[in-house]
Amino acid sequence: MAGNIKPLFDGLKAATSTGTVTMDGNLFGGFDLNADGTNAAVLEVREDTSTGRLLVHSKSTTGKISHAPYKSRSKTLYYSISGTGADMMLYEWVE
Repeated sequence: MAGNIKPLFDGLKAATSTGTVTMDGNLFGGFDLNADGTNAAVLEVREDTSTGRLLVHSKSTTGKISHAPYKSRSKTLYYSISGTGADMMLYEWVE
C-alpha cells in the first residue's frame, strides 16, 4: 500500500497533553514519539474519545517511530501523551 504521511498538528505536542484531532479520511498514518533517554514516554491513540477503540499504545525511554496505515472507524482521534521530556507528532496516511 503506497502512501504518504501528513502531520496532524502544526508542531509537536508535549507531555501531559490530551485532546482530539480530526483527519480528512479514515487512515491514521502513525506517530513519532520522542523521549528524553531516561524517563518513559507513553502515547495512546484511540478512536473518538478516551474510551474509544485503542489504535496505538507505545512506551519508550529512547523514542519510537511508526509510520504505517492504521484503519480507523472514525475520522476523530483521541490522543494522550505523558512522560517527563516527552513529545510527539501524529500523522494521517494519504494515498
